[in-house]
Amino acid sequence: MQVLVIARVKPGIPVEKVLPFVSAEAAQAWEFYASEQIRQMYYIADMSGAVMLWEGESVESITQQVQKLPMVKEDILACELLPLKPYTGYASLFAQQPGNE
Repeated sequence: MQVLVIARVKPGIPVEKVLPFVSAEAAQAWEFYASEQIRQMYYIADMSGAVMLWEGESVESITQQVQKLPMVKEDILACELLPLKPYTGYASLFAQQPGNE
Protein backbone atom coordinates (compact mmCIF):
# COMPACT_ATOMS: atom_id res chain seq x y z
CA MET A 1 0.00 0.00 0.00
CA GLN A 2 1.08 3.59 -0.51
CA VAL A 3 0.83 6.39 2.03
CA LEU A 4 1.46 10.08 1.51
CA VAL A 5 3.32 11.50 4.50
CA ILE A 6 3.33 15.26 5.03
CA ALA A 7 6.02 16.21 7.54
CA ARG A 8 6.25 19.76 8.89
CA VAL A 9 8.27 21.37 11.64
CA LYS A 10 5.93 21.89 14.58
CA PRO A 11 4.88 25.49 15.24
CA GLY A 12 7.15 27.31 17.65
CA ILE A 13 10.18 25.06 17.11
CA PRO A 14 13.19 27.34 16.54
CA VAL A 15 15.51 26.62 13.62
CA GLU A 16 18.34 26.17 16.15
CA LYS A 17 16.58 23.04 17.40
CA VAL A 18 16.10 21.70 13.85
CA LEU A 19 19.60 22.20 12.42
CA PRO A 20 21.46 19.65 14.58
CA PHE A 21 19.21 16.88 13.21
CA VAL A 22 19.30 17.72 9.48
CA SER A 23 22.14 15.31 8.60
CA ALA A 24 20.74 12.44 10.65
CA GLU A 25 17.29 13.01 9.15
CA ALA A 26 18.69 12.96 5.61
CA ALA A 27 20.69 9.80 6.33
CA GLN A 28 17.65 7.98 7.72
CA ALA A 29 15.49 9.14 4.81
CA TRP A 30 18.16 7.85 2.41
CA GLU A 31 18.11 4.45 4.13
CA PHE A 32 14.34 4.28 3.72
CA TYR A 33 14.68 5.36 0.07
CA ALA A 34 17.42 2.81 -0.65
CA SER A 35 15.28 0.06 0.88
CA GLU A 36 12.35 1.11 -1.33
CA GLN A 37 10.14 2.25 1.54
CA ILE A 38 10.22 5.92 0.54
CA ARG A 39 9.43 6.02 -3.18
CA GLN A 40 9.47 9.80 -3.69
CA MET A 41 10.37 12.77 -1.54
CA TYR A 42 9.89 16.49 -2.12
CA TYR A 43 10.27 19.70 -0.19
CA ILE A 44 7.12 21.71 0.26
CA ALA A 45 7.71 24.78 -1.94
CA ASP A 46 7.81 27.21 0.99
CA MET A 47 10.36 24.92 2.70
CA SER A 48 8.03 24.36 5.65
CA GLY A 49 8.49 20.61 5.44
CA ALA A 50 8.56 17.64 3.13
CA VAL A 51 6.15 15.32 1.37
CA MET A 52 7.05 11.65 1.04
CA LEU A 53 5.38 8.81 -0.80
CA TRP A 54 5.91 5.67 1.30
CA GLU A 55 5.21 2.07 0.40
CA GLY A 56 4.59 -0.68 2.92
CA GLU A 57 2.36 -3.49 4.10
CA SER A 58 -0.03 -1.29 6.08
CA VAL A 59 -0.56 2.19 7.49
CA GLU A 60 0.56 0.81 10.85
CA SER A 61 3.87 -0.51 9.47
CA ILE A 62 4.56 2.79 7.71
CA THR A 63 3.68 4.70 10.89
CA GLN A 64 6.27 2.63 12.77
CA GLN A 65 8.92 3.48 10.18
CA VAL A 66 8.05 7.20 10.17
CA GLN A 67 8.51 7.21 13.95
CA LYS A 68 12.15 6.20 13.40
CA LEU A 69 12.96 9.52 11.72
CA PRO A 70 15.27 11.50 14.05
CA MET A 71 13.18 14.68 13.93
CA VAL A 72 10.02 12.71 14.72
CA LYS A 73 11.78 11.04 17.67
CA GLU A 74 12.88 14.45 18.93
CA ASP A 75 9.30 15.80 18.65
CA ILE A 76 10.35 18.37 16.03
CA LEU A 77 8.22 17.11 13.13
CA ALA A 78 4.48 16.62 12.96
CA CYS A 79 3.56 14.01 10.36
CA GLU A 80 0.22 13.53 8.68
CA LEU A 81 -0.26 10.12 7.05
CA LEU A 82 -2.77 9.83 4.22
CA PRO A 83 -3.45 6.29 2.93
CA LEU A 84 -3.83 6.22 -0.85
CA LYS A 85 -5.68 3.95 -3.23
CA PRO A 86 -5.65 3.77 -7.03
CA TYR A 87 -7.70 6.40 -8.84
CA THR A 88 -10.49 4.67 -10.75
CA GLY A 89 -12.20 7.73 -12.23
CA TYR A 90 -10.69 7.14 -15.65
CA ALA A 91 -12.90 4.07 -16.07
CA SER A 92 -15.89 6.36 -16.57
CA LEU A 93 -14.26 7.71 -19.75
CA PHE A 94 -14.44 4.28 -21.31
CA ALA A 95 -17.76 3.09 -19.90
CA GLN A 96 -20.26 1.96 -22.49
CA GLN A 97 -22.77 4.76 -23.15
CA PRO A 98 -26.35 3.80 -24.14
CA GLY A 99 -26.75 4.07 -27.91
CA ASN A 100 -22.97 4.19 -28.37
CA GLU A 101 -22.53 0.50 -29.07
